[in-house]
Amino acid sequence: MSFEIINQKFINYQLNESKILKIVDTIFRNEKILFEKINIILEDDEYLRSLKKQYFNQNFYTDVITFNLEDSGHPIDGEIYISLPRLIDNANEYNSNLSDEFKRIIIHGLLHLAGYDDQTSSDKKHMTDLENQYININLGIIITYE
Repeated sequence: MSFEIINQKFINYQLNESKILKIVDTIFRNEKILFEKINIILEDDEYLRSLKKQYFNQNFYTDVITFNLEDSGHPIDGEIYISLPRLIDNANEYNSNLSDEFKRIIIHGLLHLAGYDDQTSSDKKHMTDLENQYININLGIIITYE
């Protein structure tokens, strides 16, 4: 299994890879899913907006986009693109700290890779309930600004 965080734009932000890998392991173990490779890529608003437009024909900002790249029946091979500026805005808007917001969005992306969807209101509620369950994984700070 392979896990990588790609952060070339926001070098002042440090991520605790071992704590993030614990989130990945916990979710996939609980959901009984194997993974081969997970990349978490930090980008900016415009990059995620361009992905959203190119692959989903939607032209708006988003905090996370997930791509499941594996062949059916094989272990998960996925990419989670995260807009760090959008997360910072969300943390401020929802009066949350950045580490908790980052944890929630990683969980959200992993749940998408695990096969959950949020297109309908009932699907969205189910995903939010799962996020709330997994957010209680006690890891402490997973992202810092230096």
